[in-house]
Amino acid sequence: MKASKLKYSFLFIVISFALLTSCKDEDDLFPQISKSVKNITEIASQNPELSTFLSALKQTGLDSTFSTATTFTVFAPKNDAFTGLNLTNLSNDSLQNILLNHVLSTVTPDFTANMTTGYLTSMATGPDGNNLSFFTDNSDGLKFNGMASLASGMYDIGATNGIVHVVDALLTPPTVLDHVKANPEFSMLAEAIEKSDIKDVLDAKDSLFTLFAPSNAAFEKFMMDANGAFGWTSLDDIPMDVLNQVLLYHIVSGENILSSLIDGTAQTSMQGESFDISGTSINDASYTDATINLTDVQGVNGVMHGVDKVLLTEDVFQSILSATLNMVERCEDRGFSTFLAAIEKAGMTTMLATDDLTAFAPNNDGFNALFILTENFESLDDFDTPEELAVLKDLLNYQLYAGQLSAGDLTDGGSVTTLFGDTFKVDLSGDNPRLKPSFTDAIPSGLVTPNIGSSNGIIHEINRVLIPQALLGALGIVVDQGCNGPHPVGDPNLVFFDWDANGPWWGAVAAENDAALSLDGSSYGRANFTTSGGGWNDMYWRNDGSTFNGASTVGTNLNDYVLKFDIRTIEPISAGAFKFRFRSDANDAFYDWKPWSDTGEALDTEGGWITIEIPLSALGQPDFSAVNQEFGMAFEDGGAAILLNFAIDNVRFDAPDYSCGGPDPVSDSNLVFYDWDANGAWWGAAAAENDASISLDGSSYGRVNLTTGGGGWNDMFWRNDASTFNGASTVGTNINDYVLKFDLYTIEPIAAGTFRFRFHSDATDAIYDWQPWVDTGEALDTGGQWVTYTIPLSVIGQPDFGAVNQEFGLAIEDNGNPLLLNFAIDNVRFEAN
Repeated sequence: MKASKLKYSFLFIVISFALLTSCKDEDDLFPQISKSVKNITEIASQNPELSTFLSALKQTGLDSTFSTATTFTVFAPKNDAFTGLNLTNLSNDSLQNILLNHVLSTVTPDFTANMTTGYLTSMATGPDGNNLSFFTDNSDGLKFNGMASLASGMYDIGATNGIVHVVDALLTPPTVLDHVKANPEFSMLAEAIEKSDIKDVLDAKDSLFTLFAPSNAAFEKFMMDANGAFGWTSLDDIPMDVLNQVLLYHIVSGENILSSLIDGTAQTSMQGESFDISGTSINDASYTDATINLTDVQGVNGVMHGVDKVLLTEDVFQSILSATLNMVERCEDRGFSTFLAAIEKAGMTTMLATDDLTAFAPNNDGFNALFILTENFESLDDFDTPEELAVLKDLLNYQLYAGQLSAGDLTDGGSVTTLFGDTFKVDLSGDNPRLKPSFTDAIPSGLVTPNIGSSNGIIHEINRVLIPQALLGALGIVVDQGCNGPHPVGDPNLVFFDWDANGPWWGAVAAENDAALSLDGSSYGRANFTTSGGGWNDMYWRNDGSTFNGASTVGTNLNDYVLKFDIRTIEPISAGAFKFRFRSDANDAFYDWKPWSDTGEALDTEGGWITIEIPLSALGQPDFSAVNQEFGMAFEDGGAAILLNFAIDNVRFDAPDYSCGGPDPVSDSNLVFYDWDANGAWWGAAAAENDASISLDGSSYGRVNLTTGGGGWNDMFWRNDASTFNGASTVGTNINDYVLKFDLYTIEPIAAGTFRFRFHSDATDAIYDWQPWVDTGEALDTGGQWVTYTIPLSVIGQPDFGAVNQEFGLAIEDNGNPLLLNFAIDNVRFEAN
């Protein structure tokens, strides 16, 4: 794959954004390009860390090349990267090729923020004058050819003819083996070569090779087959003669065969056997062809092509076929005795031994955990009726997949449809893969040992039995209702109505204790009547001066408490309004609660109890200890008779339950940099407001209520004045230890445009786009409450928040289409993970 060395004129385009604001003119959204930008050679000459690099440029005459108008991206090695290399001992051509391996010929400068994992071509050359491949890996910080990383704070240095990134190691022209080691997708191949006797063969710069490199997924499948045949679980278990034979079968010696010349050829490997290539398919000795899925990765001693399968010689393939056990035999070998006993009891042994399957097989500990959870069965012996055996068969079918599914086929967030018909989801976000069943409250099953091969399928050992939602009742699994069920009472002394010790003074809600309805075995309040159609009805409980428990404790501490009550609907409620009243001499406060208006759906607890939580700041009473007149609850039917049939209990003050959908508490006020109180916006369209019905904590918040101008970026900014960026120095470069959080309350749903966060330092102008409506396919609607949103700092693109000294804040991009924005925002902050 020969790269053309094209020369282009480098043109900087400076786009000015006119912000409709009272800010100074020079506070543009993006900074202007400095008039003192130097060319690449001048940059090297003025940086003491690049003096050796500059000397090498002068020795080869490349200093004049990098003074021209041609556009380059240069990865300039620091002085200490040349340690051990005597420049004077190298020929001019050798040194020049080393230097050119640090250079990409580009049309526009390659900024680090835009670099993705993949192959480019450097200006260095290899066999037949082909340009060498240049591999960038951004999976864990940028790394180049597996050899060098960016020097701290010394990258994205703009030049008149390109851009300079300083790197901490020398990028010597890579061999084929170097390319294997550089790409994480070939890490298993690199490990196999390291363990074999052929490492020096592929690293010899005076030889020539074509390597067909199996990917990690290919090696994973090979190890699965080898495990099924021979019990080999790792590369260490493979005999050296077999490992050498397999690896040599992937190498063609003496040729640099490019993809354009490979179709329709038969290639003789260094192992001695041949394989045929047709198009992108390789026909080896096995029954399954390999596919070439990466081509022309050029090194100084040959070329590499990626393949999706380990190529097998006749001897290795036949050995695997002759030694493979079926799935039942492999489960016996692995000690999955309870799983096999369950399969036998359900009459599924023949199917498991012969059908083409993938089994997610729980180990014995997984079945022990199941029987602790189920109330109807204590062991397999308890499945003894035809109906119960049918339940067992359904449960086992939920562990089976029709066809073969290796661990490499599992995708993060993907789902697997089982023989039972229900699915489970795959979570690969952590260090260990987990499987999440449709019973969402279950602890996910961990993937202990993947890819246990067998003659008729694949076995993955898991540590818990996967449980489908549909079998909960049959198994006798009691669901912890958590946030969908009632919250426990935090402090009994703050309960002021429970229809037991703390009962109503008077009202239409009568005490009742039906065991089928009771939340805790005690009494509750029961409403069961049709309203009179006359406006307010007497569904009250009332103060008699001594029953308002908790009022003096709460007092004016509106931020630390909420109003809670537990409710269970016997008939859904979809009209009217519950009206709360808390009256003191100074303030007669009313609050209407009608969730059916907010959600558009009837209030229906579906046969269970739920807890309702209302912020005290929304109730309009600034001091509950001053309440000395009417307090309680009535119903407004709007003049139309409404059936009310529900139970209510534990009307109380309580601490907010942040785990059940409410906003996260601010853990460290010193890390809050915008709250529209002490920490406010420098300027912007988010104005300070404090509406008691909206306020999160009784204090101000930022309110946006406008239609954008239809002109791209708009001035919905809060801005830095160098003293308000609280927490920036604490966070600094610790971007894996902190997140960005903010609380949001939508008055109107948001379904278009892009929120753009910006954190601009001298070194990095980081812009992060946030548009959850695109991710979810649904409008952003917080449903009449505050919601906390979290963004990992690692995705924002700013490596050092302590260095931010220019623009930081938030704007909206409307893409030229005016948008209605009506929301509140508060507590923009850093927070520890």
